[in-house]
Amino acid sequence: MNLQHWFTLEMLHDYFENDVCSVFKLLPMSSTQRIMKNYSIQINTMVNQYRGYIGTESSSSNIWEALETIDDLYFQLINTDSYFDNYTDVPTPREEDTILYLTTPLHVSVDQNLPITTYLPVQPLVFEVKLSSDSPVSVVIKNHAGQDIFNQSSQEKQSGMTVDINVFGTGVYELWVGGTLSKTFFGTSERVEDNCYGILHMQMTPIVEALKTNTALSFKVNFTARSSYWQYAVVISKDKKITVEDIGIEGFNNDIYTGPEKKMLGTQEGRLFTSPATIKLQQRARASPLLTMLYKNDFSDTIIELDMKMPVPGVSRIITKKQNNENIFYSQTIIYV
Repeated sequence: MNLQHWFTLEMLHDYFENDVCSVFKLLPMSSTQRIMKNYSIQINTMVNQYRGYIGTESSSSNIWEALETIDDLYFQLINTDSYFDNYTDVPTPREEDTILYLTTPLHVSVDQNLPITTYLPVQPLVFEVKLSSDSPVSVVIKNHAGQDIFNQSSQEKQSGMTVDINVFGTGVYELWVGGTLSKTFFGTSERVEDNCYGILHMQMTPIVEALKTNTALSFKVNFTARSSYWQYAVVISKDKKITVEDIGIEGFNNDIYTGPEKKMLGTQEGRLFTSPATIKLQQRARASPLLTMLYKNDFSDTIIELDMKMPVPGVSRIITKKQNNENIFYSQTIIYV
């Protein structure tokens, strides 16, 4: 059997070195697993790239002829890094049972960026719609193509209606109540993993068209690092028996961190310094802020200078504060001198 390359998906994130984001795994949904088996479809993972291949019996066979009626494919994006939302510029906190929805476009283009702006609630394909009107109202479900797949009117003083669209399978749907869009949701009867961050919906029509010209499509997902104020809480142990004459932190561009402010860290007192502007978080330091301290010990009047490069702030905990109805983020690291 010959394997024909038909798409590449690349995950990029400027938090990581060289933008290589390898924290996701592609997990096909059960219905997609069956399609992949029937059509000999394989997904190979190489660090942050996912390459799709379709098996053919011979190199001369027209593979698109067998794929003309293939259904769209759905993959769960399994997140292996629990701190991903902390260092990524995404809405926070995310609503419960909400996932990122990525979909490949219907038009054929060799190199395409998939937008990461759509977050959808996940719900089963059989559910109850609550009705608040005493008068009859219409309940309509539309598929992603805008076609009505469910249309029913309630009775007078009916408090709810059961909707069953299980026969239509996994996909994105709209719920309209009384002629008004109530919500857009990702519906499925399949299990969604606890660490599922998003859904990748591969629309097969343009992919089949590209195969007719022996073209492999390329898709990219570009995440952006969160910008935050960098904070360093400098703790000097009393056991050091030193007197600090001057202390400060200088940033990348000779900008001076504000502070120090006194801050209690448990039973220890720290000196808190804050960057004058927000800085993008980064996994590894591309340049390091510099702590400069002038001090003398209890045994001599000689002034000693200490220069120490600061690490990048950790992302295990991001402090969020509201300012002018906007979230302001702080990344704090404790430095022991």
